[in-house]
Amino acid sequence: MGSQRRNRHERRADTYCSNCGTALESSMNYCPSCGDRIDRATADRSASTTVDSASRNRLESRIAAAVRDGWELEHDFGDHAVMIRRTFGSTDEHLVVALLTIWWTMGLGNALYGVYKYVEDADRMVLRSEPYGADDAEQSASSSHLLHRVTAVACWLTAAVLAAIGVAVATSGLSPLLYVLAAGFVFLGMASLPSVSSRLARRHSLLTNGRTRSVEERSVVDYERPCTACSEPVGRGIERIYRAEFCLLGVPLTGSEGRNYYCSRCANAEVTEPPTAASSSEPRQADPEPESTETTADATRLD
Repeated sequence: MGSQRRNRHERRADTYCSNCGTALESSMNYCPSCGDRIDRATADRSASTTVDSASRNRLESRIAAAVRDGWELEHDFGDHAVMIRRTFGSTDEHLVVALLTIWWTMGLGNALYGVYKYVEDADRMVLRSEPYGADDAEQSASSSHLLHRVTAVACWLTAAVLAAIGVAVATSGLSPLLYVLAAGFVFLGMASLPSVSSRLARRHSLLTNGRTRSVEERSVVDYERPCTACSEPVGRGIERIYRAEFCLLGVPLTGSEGRNYYCSRCANAEVTEPPTAASSSEPRQADPEPESTETTADATRLD
């Protein structure tokens, strides 16, 4: 009964009388206090306007963060916007073009390539007004993991075929070579698994054994993810990864990790903020709790 009353109260709180302000239930057509007729369309438009205003403010904040990083607004569709950034190409690209064309174009190839990059091949991205969610990131990660798993299966099938051929020609001198190749493909298949490759990429020194903690920072570009400190779009900021792992010969076997994201303003303020007399006598405030944590299991587990 108590939960039903709370549910009715929550429904009443969504709509109010425009004349006297009394909370109304969804089934009411007239206000019980003043008798004024309830205009449902006005109430629905008011709630919709509040949601649209919050979404619009979120989108404009993301657009402003992208503009500060050199992007330009190409199209604004209300619920999403298309940003564009025109360049003449990177230095590496022009070096490759120069090596291929400088001997017969005398630099004209680089000029044409720069015009093409600026006019026809500009960088574009789409910013949306929805609150940030990890669905897109998880979908991208799952597709990448699927590719790695397919690679691992292909390597293991190749190893099985080589081993079978080695057994079939056991009397010849090729069987040891075939066994070595099969073992190599088995190792490549294991290294292709996301769980194994990620651990090998995070390996420590060989003297690292037992539980260890580490903090890693890397640059990120994300105009839809909010900053952990100020809740503004991260834009060109940093990702700070906190890990607690159990290592054997430097290779993490199990562990947990959490991530925080900071915009460049908050990251620079944290690094360059001068110590004051009050703060010098007090211990430094710890970073906020990581936004997300995940625990990894045995290295041979198929993620």
